[in-house]
Amino acid sequence: MKPTILINDAEIIEKVLIKDFVHFVDRGFPVDEERNPLESNLFAMTGKRWKAVRNRLSPIFTTGKLRLIYDAMADCGNELITQMEGDQEIDMREILGRFAMDVIGSCAFGIDAGNLTNPDNEFRTMGKKAFEFGFSQFAKFIMLTNFPNIAKKIGISFNRPDVLKYFTGIINNTIKHRRENNYQRNDFLQLLMQVQDKGYVEVLTKDPADEYLNIETSSFSSEKFELSNDQIAGQAFVFLTAGFEATTLTMMYTLYELSKNPDIQEKVRKEVQREVKNAGALNYDAVKGMEFLEQCVKETMRKYPPAPMLFRVCTKSYTLPNGLTIEPGQPLQVSVYSLHFNPSYYPEPEKYKPERFDPDQTIPSCAYIPFGNGPRICIAMRFAMLQMKYCLAKLLLTYKFQVSPKTREPLRYSVKSFFTAPADPILFNVSKLEK
Repeated sequence: MKPTILINDAEIIEKVLIKDFVHFVDRGFPVDEERNPLESNLFAMTGKRWKAVRNRLSPIFTTGKLRLIYDAMADCGNELITQMEGDQEIDMREILGRFAMDVIGSCAFGIDAGNLTNPDNEFRTMGKKAFEFGFSQFAKFIMLTNFPNIAKKIGISFNRPDVLKYFTGIINNTIKHRRENNYQRNDFLQLLMQVQDKGYVEVLTKDPADEYLNIETSSFSSEKFELSNDQIAGQAFVFLTAGFEATTLTMMYTLYELSKNPDIQEKVRKEVQREVKNAGALNYDAVKGMEFLEQCVKETMRKYPPAPMLFRVCTKSYTLPNGLTIEPGQPLQVSVYSLHFNPSYYPEPEKYKPERFDPDQTIPSCAYIPFGNGPRICIAMRFAMLQMKYCLAKLLLTYKFQVSPKTREPLRYSVKSFFTAPADPILFNVSKLEK
């Protein structure tokens, strides 16, 4: 068992994540694709294989593709409002989680998951199983992070066999149905099927916002790229494991902060109303134009980073500026939480101040990393932001939010989660806006 190097200095973090990334390419989790096909995903992949898959999948998340997928996501929002009718005191984490699960079902798995209308259905039940964190899961985490080679040899995996079988089954059945019936749909699954068929996804337009994807267009038209159904299932499954809790918690904490700061809530609502009026509907362009809402979401992710730690492992010998040499195999952890609360970067870090993210404000590149940074930055971060902004805008157009007196404050964090999750329910008093 090796001691872990903990990093919370933005300059060193920038070296690890960006400038000297070639020394810290991998996250350090063992991957066994033969035993556990769902581990065949961008989050877990290593080395050259990760780079090859990342290059081929990056075009899936460009602006043009997000526009196409927007409607599949937005369809889930109408049911969200319907399910909230008549409620006065709501556990928003529950209903936001059902919305997020429906979006993942629609956009990643290509199905109508129906979690908002039927929260006890199989898709949600199996999805929640993927996040259960009891003693056995904790023991697996210790083995995977501290003894990865042993864990791989004995076949330890976070993924439960029944969960693996269920989600790979959905993907296989959906792909089979689409191919047999020549059916196509604007969602991520269809784009993954395009990669499977052609070896690449066409990028018809360029947008400056796509620069983070670092698309190497010359590599798409060369050799044929093999992508199996199991690998497609792996990419879809990482939407669930990496995206469900992160987006649910961020939306919940944003509503919490807007409830604690009613002046900010009203400012956001006016922006939402203005952009919807200008666009004629709550469409892609309207959501994209909600800049202050995005600042609020970013400030939420600063104050409540979904993943409080980032993991890396040294893959090539490296010497830090202070002379410390890091050898291959050495694990590192980046403390996102302590970085986001460093007063040198964020004066009065305990306060909720969306203006920190005004366009004219400058934040060091690696002082804000809720999505990571560098070549392994979250490939779906703009889709996640689009989803969260859409959902919050939809809610703020219809409802006013206040924190219920029954909510335990100050908030406490759960020790039974990998994410920055609350230990107690955050209840909201929700009232419909007068028209």
